[in-house]
Amino acid sequence: MNKKDFIEINKNGWNTLITNNKPFSNTILPEYGPFLKRNENEMNIMNNINGAKVLDLGCGEGESLEYLFNKGAKEIWGLDISKEQINKAQIRFPQFKDNFLISPMEEEVNIPNNYFDYIISIFSIGYTSDLNSTFKNSYKYLANDGKFIISWTHPFYYCLDIVDDKVVINRSYFNEESEIITKGPDKVNLAQNNMMISTVINTASDNGFYLDKLYEEETILKDDVNGYKSTFWRKEKTVNCPSTIIFVFKKH
Repeated sequence: MNKKDFIEINKNGWNTLITNNKPFSNTILPEYGPFLKRNENEMNIMNNINGAKVLDLGCGEGESLEYLFNKGAKEIWGLDISKEQINKAQIRFPQFKDNFLISPMEEEVNIPNNYFDYIISIFSIGYTSDLNSTFKNSYKYLANDGKFIISWTHPFYYCLDIVDDKVVINRSYFNEESEIITKGPDKVNLAQNNMMISTVINTASDNGFYLDKLYEEETILKDDVNGYKSTFWRKEKTVNCPSTIIFVFKKH
């Protein structure tokens, strides 16, 4: 799938999900992913949030930023491909209205460089059409002592399926081809990339980052995500594999 089509599918898809106003699985802080036993309140990955400047890649409606602002963040910024979501984020934060920009995370935007204490990507990194450019941009934006925190579906979780009430491996871990998925009860199309752990770490390294921490958290057994019954997030699978992987990167 070419970059232009990938971006267009996601722009239209997220705008449709928001305007449909129906529940769909979505991850926002303090949660880093579905079913995790611990969240940011317990993990304290952002241990110096008081007075911090934060950029959210794929900020949605600004819910994660609201959590961080209430925890003491001083300045917040957000990028999102969806005009509908940015509009809602600007309504949520009128005092930071100009800090919310409609843009794919892989395209460089006019925001301060070497500036942010934290850059976060909470279940959005797989929606980038260009992982390398996303890390390249993030390196420019992040302050020298800052952290770039990414949470995403654990790549091995994609390999699991349920057949006749048994969990089976039905996909190669090495398959990183982009694909069309559907989200929400209306089965809205989105484009995503599935990435091996080594791909994420090596791409980060190529752009000047090093891995500070890697988390593979235990899960709570449940089927619904924020009240939405998902066919992808199943407790039978979370018994066997983490639902989420969390990377914490710093600059070299």
